[in-house]
Amino acid sequence: MFERLTAEARQVVALAPHCAVAAGRSEMTAADLAAALAAQPVGNTAGIWTSPPPAAPGQRPSPAAPHRFDAVARAVLTQSAQLAVAESAEHIGTEHLLAALVRSGPPDVVAALGARGATAETVAALLARLAGEPGTEGPPEEPRAAEGAGSTLSYTRLTVDARAVVREAAALCRAVGRATVTPVDLATALTLYDGGNVAQVWTAPPAPPPHAAAPVEDVASLAGPTERVLAAATVVARQAGSAQVGTEHLLVALIRHDHPDVVTLLAGRGGTAEAADALLASLAGGRGVETLPEPRPGVPLSARRTVLRPMSGRQRVVAVIALLTILAFFVVCFLGPIFGP
Repeated sequence: MFERLTAEARQVVALAPHCAVAAGRSEMTAADLAAALAAQPVGNTAGIWTSPPPAAPGQRPSPAAPHRFDAVARAVLTQSAQLAVAESAEHIGTEHLLAALVRSGPPDVVAALGARGATAETVAALLARLAGEPGTEGPPEEPRAAEGAGSTLSYTRLTVDARAVVREAAALCRAVGRATVTPVDLATALTLYDGGNVAQVWTAPPAPPPHAAAPVEDVASLAGPTERVLAAATVVARQAGSAQVGTEHLLVALIRHDHPDVVTLLAGRGGTAEAADALLASLAGGRGVETLPEPRPGVPLSARRTVLRPMSGRQRVVAVIALLTILAFFVVCFLGPIFGP
């Protein structure tokens, strides 16, 4: 669901770990979400508060910052997504986070929000006024590949090791005749990889494939759920204070994707939520043993297309007209003076 958060809602979620640290908690709670909303009045909920916001905690990445929401906070986030759907909203905004907290948060959190003006009545009025519209909020701007297939930002920020995992996932996908990489493919490739920061998580040595997979030339195969996992990995990296997306961020994003087969597969190799959180804490936003690949000259990945991709009927008509126009121009300009009067 994190990829559906507006830019302002992501700011709130990114502040929640620092609120948890300030309160001495090892997990992010509904109280931390509420504190982040109140301390950073942005977006559609900015005008709802009746008293000045408390001082926001420092946002410098901390090794002790938690990377996991507790069960109540996860339930609040899930309800915020359901509220957005019920309101026919395209994205999850700060108003949906606030409404979920007010309607299903712990009593002390509800009381604290109400004391600052965020009551059930004022939140209901805010939702009615917005009527599913984005208001002042919008999704973070992320460049995407042609025709919306695959996230260029998600792929280009991957480390050398993380790219190797994605390539192997694409190879696994092709081996079974599928056109789109699934999160299970990505998780399988991650458990087979014997390098990178995530290697220290596995409880048994992995068995890497005998041959390295070919580079991913067309990110269209990453569209769908895998694209969302990669986008979530970029959010995890940003929250951890990392400038690049490594195998550790892929691991956390896959665990949070919460697909039963993925979670079981990773846990069977030692990739539990606790192990992933401990790995992030030990790296503290550092690159560990991973680096970004050297940029290659030439056409950007987002502009690359597979060779001889089938054309639609309309594309064929346009191509024929263009060829006939060029041929007519050639006849008039070059053959005309030769064979003319």
